Amino acid sequence: MFRLLNKKILFLVIFSLSFLSLKKLSAQDTLEVAYKSASYSIKDPVSSIKLGGYFRFLGYVRNLPKIYPLDIPSYYSGPFPQQTVFSVGTGYREPMLLLTISGKAKKNMSFGTELMLNSPFDGNFSNNTISLNLGTNFYSTLNSDFGKFKVHAGGISWYKQSKLTVWSEEGYLRYSPFERAPYDPLNKETVERYSKYYEQGVIDQDIRFGNVAFQGITLSGSAFPWQITDGLSFQAILGKTQNNVAKLVSDKADDYSFGLKVSKQIDSKKMVALNFFSSKTATDSMSLIKREFSMSSFEFDYKTNGVRLFGELGYGNYQSSKVALSGGEAIILNLATTKKQTIIPLQIQYSRISPEAVNVNASFKNTSVIDLVETTVIEEGAAATVMTSFGGPITNLGYLANNRQGFSLNTEFEIGDFSISGGLGFYSELERVNSSFSYNHTSTGLILSRISYFSTGYGPYGHLNSYYRGVYENVSVTDSSMIDSTGAPLFDKFYCSSDLHLKYKTKVFERDLYVFSLTNYNTAQNFYSATPVLSSKALIRQLNHSLDICYSINKRVSLVLKSSYERVLANKSTQLDDYDPFPIDATGQDLGVKNYEPSYKPRNQTGVVNGFGFDIKLNDGAFLFLRHSQFSFKDKNFAETNIKGSETTLEIKINL
Repeated sequence: MFRLLNKKILFLVIFSLSFLSLKKLSAQDTLEVAYKSASYSIKDPVSSIKLGGYFRFLGYVRNLPKIYPLDIPSYYSGPFPQQTVFSVGTGYREPMLLLTISGKAKKNMSFGTELMLNSPFDGNFSNNTISLNLGTNFYSTLNSDFGKFKVHAGGISWYKQSKLTVWSEEGYLRYSPFERAPYDPLNKETVERYSKYYEQGVIDQDIRFGNVAFQGITLSGSAFPWQITDGLSFQAILGKTQNNVAKLVSDKADDYSFGLKVSKQIDSKKMVALNFFSSKTATDSMSLIKREFSMSSFEFDYKTNGVRLFGELGYGNYQSSKVALSGGEAIILNLATTKKQTIIPLQIQYSRISPEAVNVNASFKNTSVIDLVETTVIEEGAAATVMTSFGGPITNLGYLANNRQGFSLNTEFEIGDFSISGGLGFYSELERVNSSFSYNHTSTGLILSRISYFSTGYGPYGHLNSYYRGVYENVSVTDSSMIDSTGAPLFDKFYCSSDLHLKYKTKVFERDLYVFSLTNYNTAQNFYSATPVLSSKALIRQLNHSLDICYSINKRVSLVLKSSYERVLANKSTQLDDYDPFPIDATGQDLGVKNYEPSYKPRNQTGVVNGFGFDIKLNDGAFLFLRHSQFSFKDKNFAETNIKGSETTLEIKINL
């Protein structure tokens, strides 16, 4: 019955699409912008019903001639990870066909939904899936004598409030443009992706970028008629973010979030706002015991004579059955100048977020409350996590964490055809919470994450932890002079971050050539330093460098090249290689390195990725993207960590 229903639905969609004409969406259509994933749509003869979206085919091939023993069972047929993989898609929930449908029920009431179709191309029709991607959304706008009001309810929407309340941090938008994300939009020409990154410092993204996924009711209001309310507006939410994992109302637990922002635009140079956000989750069947946190803040933005002062002052708290109610301050202050005042533009930031200020929906990482690291067993390892690292995170510049305070200095300026940006930051933890550190694999993380999806503790030593398109590692301090008998820290943590981003444009044979060079160097140590530490006195040192080149062969074809290098060095006070992860078994077989001898040395990792690709415009709204990369990831001291291989992706994306 279900198979027959799937066939009927798929036939209906294909039949409907075949009778619809291709037409661009109006840029003024704010309803569609609120939920659409593409810039084109198909419009039927009834103007109140519109279809849009995209088709995206991704062929993926990976070969790992050198990797640790693969004997981990999972839902895939055969052992997983697999040494050689041929697949459609890379394993994430990324739609092959995303069909957006919008319409107007009445003059001021509209709806929208996204239908997701996927096929594993395994020859079995029943394995094809047709499902809602973001649910069904309803919108209504009311223009009255008392103001302009908008309401949204239903499926998943994308919401942003303030840095301390609801915000998905983007950092300083310094990254490699080589790899494409599924939601990356299409441009008019292939080179436009890179020209915009050179000129604007950002690649076009859809509305999801920088926002938090939210399901529930959103209400906003503005344009109030009274003089005292001139420039006043508000927005509010009631429902669930991605960190509210239970049902909104269930027989086991209540789980919901509430947010409110009231802002006042005084004039073009002044803005103030009050923000509030809270999240409550019942952890018992009677809904008597709750895990909850909240954040209240005052936000401001003030400009005068080329100087801009902006930021947020807040207070957050947390409580659960394991942690008594406590609260603390959260401060983010920014001072920005132009080259008129300081020769080159500068932005100085001071941040201080106490360990009691907890909010997993804000722009900073939670490093003080382990209760909020939600885990579930997905693949190998005992507790696979769907969140990023918890320990003392060693982050790139621009990414903040609670239980930490510090300063950063950033700049961006042009010299001829060069665009230069970069900065320095130093931070210290406020309280001694744990004796571990964590760091992301910036250069090799995407490839490593595809070896085992959403897993904690995979790899020969259980070091690797994967999340969506990334991998991190936790490193414990083991020096007996720095920890007590229970493993609690006897030292303070200090962090340094630095970026240098160079962008260059020239012409070769009358065609545009873009060069992007990005270097990150971050360290963690047990002593104060205003700049990243170069010696082995640092507990952990991490260097990442990426070089990307784009050459516009013609208006329809661009050649892209990538070379990235990653280096991680820990000192002897951290975890050492002191055992063989694959000892000789009962039959006398040695699955790993023969006659393995522990090095009794700390991490010494090197990662390299070299790749090339082509961006090809097939037609208006239809592109082909080819990427091929050779990569290696090796730890000199933990000898079983030795991964080497290649991966190739072929993406065809068509806007509907």
